[in-house]
Amino acid sequence: MNEISQTRPPQYHHFILLVWEERDADGQHLTWRFSLQDSQKEERIGFKNFEELTVFLESWMKSSSEADSNKKEMSK
Repeated sequence: MNEISQTRPPQYHHFILLVWEERDADGQHLTWRFSLQDSQKEERIGFKNFEELTVFLESWMKSSSEADSNKKEMSK
């Protein structure tokens, strides 16, 4: 069999990303804020900056991949 036929179909995870700009009383840009809402759990997580968002996503992807790997090992 070729490599493509042995791969599992992709697993999709849906998040709703909210992005908003905070401004001071004069209307000047202060910062960007972010939040993610998990469409399956309906929980919302807020982030003070883009770095916090990316750290969360990297951690989430790693733990999600590890959980899938553990499931495969247990089913063998």
